Amino acid sequence: MIRAKFSPRAQQDLDGIRDFMAADSPDAAARVCLTILDTADLLAANAKIGRRIRNASARHADIHWLVVPKFRNYLIFYRPFQDSIMVVRILHAAQDWTRFFAPSRKPLD
Repeated sequence: MIRAKFSPRAQQDLDGIRDFMAADSPDAAARVCLTILDTADLLAANAKIGRRIRNASARHADIHWLVVPKFRNYLIFYRPFQDSIMVVRILHAAQDWTRFFAPSRKPLD
């Protein structure tokens, strides 16, 4: 089985989701995190099922995203990596995720 790889930032995102949810329900936190991990592994074997970010900067042109099927409040952002994928962020759908992947701006003179 092909396993997804996680950037340090994506691992922080996952840990934050688990910690936040575990304060109210450790069982729910475990279910959500397991589903996110399973979805990431599905993407590792089928990287093309996600969607590309529209109007992405050149820096983010290869990033794809997918809604976590059972828990549609979570989005996985990833890029192809070797024979797998690298998960770069896991964000809640209520967040303005576009700000994380906005085109870089030139500094003002």
